[in-house]
Amino acid sequence: MESSNRQGASLRCLELFCGIGGFAAAVAGHAQVVGALDLSGHAMEVYRHNFADHGGRQAHLEHLGEEELLGYEADLWWMSPPCQPYTTRGKQRDLEDHRARSLVRLMEIIGRRGPQVVGLENVPGFRGSQAHALVLETLREAGYQVAERLLCPTELGIPAQRERYYLIASRRGLHPWSEGTSGPMRPLADFLAAPTGEALTPYLVPGPMLEKHGPGMRIFDLEAEPGLVANTFTGAYGKTWQAAGAYLRLGQGRVRRFTPPEILRLMGFGPAFGFPEHVSLRQRYKLIGNSLSVWAMRAVLAAVPGLEALGQEAAGPVQG
Repeated sequence: MESSNRQGASLRCLELFCGIGGFAAAVAGHAQVVGALDLSGHAMEVYRHNFADHGGRQAHLEHLGEEELLGYEADLWWMSPPCQPYTTRGKQRDLEDHRARSLVRLMEIIGRRGPQVVGLENVPGFRGSQAHALVLETLREAGYQVAERLLCPTELGIPAQRERYYLIASRRGLHPWSEGTSGPMRPLADFLAAPTGEALTPYLVPGPMLEKHGPGMRIFDLEAEPGLVANTFTGAYGKTWQAAGAYLRLGQGRVRRFTPPEILRLMGFGPAFGFPEHVSLRQRYKLIGNSLSVWAMRAVLAAVPGLEALGQEAAGPVQG
């Protein structure tokens, strides 16, 4: 189980749209997560499995009471609201999408009685949307200093694409962001731990699927192709064979999927992070694909006074 807090950690954080806990994993040992909320019961079950002391619970944020939110007495609110209204694969209905209502509701509260620090993550298409304009207008009128950027883990030397929009707003001032790493890209092999024997079977791409979709799949040969960078693993990985993530070529004409632990390592989750045993493989892929890059989160949160040390962990060693 992941450790959450250190003795004396003073920054109190509320994790909204928490998913499986990318924010919690990023700030572990540096801040106190006093509450975590998400509409997905599956995500909350995994969150509580790893962060049992964070008070995580399932909740519809559109209907959550203002006094309940303020009752957490959090210094920082982190939000990863639904991305479907802004994703290029969706209808891009923006604020007209019912899934944007919870963000609108939260911005109303923040505009009146917001915390000292607000953070937000979403797909790149969020930038320039009506929702983006609403967030910026609300925060600036409420007296926040706002910083925003697009960031991909590859800029931190992590061989996995996952570009996202990030925003940090603070009434305490902000530190300037680092531009990234000057070092080389880390080898993809550093993040892999190939299953063997019967444990390999669930990850092999069936022959008929490989014959049908192989030309459109991104299949890596680790021995023949140095410097490989995995394309973004989406929530459809394991269900959709193309444009949802990368695959690995094995001997004897076989191809396998990346395992959930391997993708978690690429995302920056620690080796102790896990799933309840009954969570299916398909559900694990979906939940990971909807989560956050812990590497990128640390780099972004390093702008917040009190969390400067996270910048040194933005591309730290993978353990385990």
